[in-house]
Amino acid sequence: MALLNVALFVAFTLLIRPLALAAPTDQNSLLARRYAPQFRFHKDEVYFPSTVEYFLTGPVTLTDASGKTLASPLPKVSSMSNFGAGTFMTTDTKANLNGFLRGQNPNTAQPSTYVFVAPKSNGVVDLYYWVYCPYNLGKKVPLLGMIGDHVGDWERITIRTVNGVATSIDYHAHDDKGSGTIPWTQAPKFSSSTPNGNADPNNSDPDARPVAYIAYGSHGMWSKAGTFTYIDAVVFKLQDVTSDQGVYWDTKDHLVPIGYPETYTESLEWLNYQGTWGNKGATNCWWYWMYKQCELVTGPNGPLRADVLGSAKSTSAHSLLNPANMRGPLSQTLASISTGDSQYTIYLDTASVPQQASSISQYLSVVQTCATHNTTSTASSDEPEYSYSSTYSTIVLAKGKSKYNFSVSPCDPSAFVATYSVGLCASDLSDSATLDQDLTDCSFGAARRIRAFSTDPSVTDIQEVPSVVVEDLDDWSL
Repeated sequence: MALLNVALFVAFTLLIRPLALAAPTDQNSLLARRYAPQFRFHKDEVYFPSTVEYFLTGPVTLTDASGKTLASPLPKVSSMSNFGAGTFMTTDTKANLNGFLRGQNPNTAQPSTYVFVAPKSNGVVDLYYWVYCPYNLGKKVPLLGMIGDHVGDWERITIRTVNGVATSIDYHAHDDKGSGTIPWTQAPKFSSSTPNGNADPNNSDPDARPVAYIAYGSHGMWSKAGTFTYIDAVVFKLQDVTSDQGVYWDTKDHLVPIGYPETYTESLEWLNYQGTWGNKGATNCWWYWMYKQCELVTGPNGPLRADVLGSAKSTSAHSLLNPANMRGPLSQTLASISTGDSQYTIYLDTASVPQQASSISQYLSVVQTCATHNTTSTASSDEPEYSYSSTYSTIVLAKGKSKYNFSVSPCDPSAFVATYSVGLCASDLSDSATLDQDLTDCSFGAARRIRAFSTDPSVTDIQEVPSVVVEDLDDWSL
């Protein structure tokens, strides 16, 4: 039996070691190390990240939706039907809550950060730093008790680099409720020489690297220490709490670099698992009829998910979005403030650029969505929080041209730019008399959220403004 356990351990070790075929280039691997973050855990945290190996070789079985055990120990993903879709990596939470599910404290063990290196067009390389925690501690709600515990927790931040230099960082928590995308100049940073120092956006060390604050229990990623409300319901609030003075984990020497997109086989085939990294959630709590979370909820999908932005569940002013994977843009497209019309610079992917002149004009159009706060909307009312309107601009699509500049009329002074999208139209949209009919002959891509910041470094708040300046380096596919 001992020899069998050793063999299983070795097999899983081989399963998890990165495969050279899916490795990024040496240059991009160095880029991932250059910007490797420091994760700062809450001072009271007990549920830490782990390696994938730690979890897969632990007391975990493969079950179906009814709870029936399908395999124990976990088999290779390649041997699972439909790559494990509809299955659950299940463990006994009561037996393992104070042991196995506490993961690997970085002060005493060596968990891993899985960094997906995603080269894109226009000099962009996005670095997705994912951590896996065996357990997510939910929130205590008055009258209900604990809600939202789950086995398995994948969390991430993304650093955008352009021509090898970081330009922004995207903090992710609770679908689209986290700090989101902020300019690199506003990201908290630390120096390796003083790892326990203040996380300072103005750190002048040329080798300074970013800091991400990890929320107590739930592990949401935030850009600062504090308390953050991500659900404000009529009778309760759900909040993330982050702090300094906990475990500080420098991930630079604990990275597993992974090329993206790739085909993952052999040592990285666990990435192909299409089931749930955790138990199936309960539905038998008395409050389930009004709030669809019991004490234990269903665990997450793995990092190769269709929706890394949480946009499919968005209920904000930016609720006009489709899910996006790691091929796509970040949570928000950054903008600066315009004093006149909005200015958009956009790029088309190679497949969308006409290679031959057409006898029939095609029009490339930008739609800018403006959001206005409804002052009479409350958490307890049915009235939507925002109302929407749109402004448009159109340019003739040209042979061989991939870069376009648009000038778009600003939103009303009481509104702000919420999203924008690019599409192909059969007609020019400049004639307001025929606009409604002309729009029926357009096909727009999924809207992208706009987040505006001042160019004044002393002004750090997000700006809700009627016109913006955007250079969007994420290609549009039409």
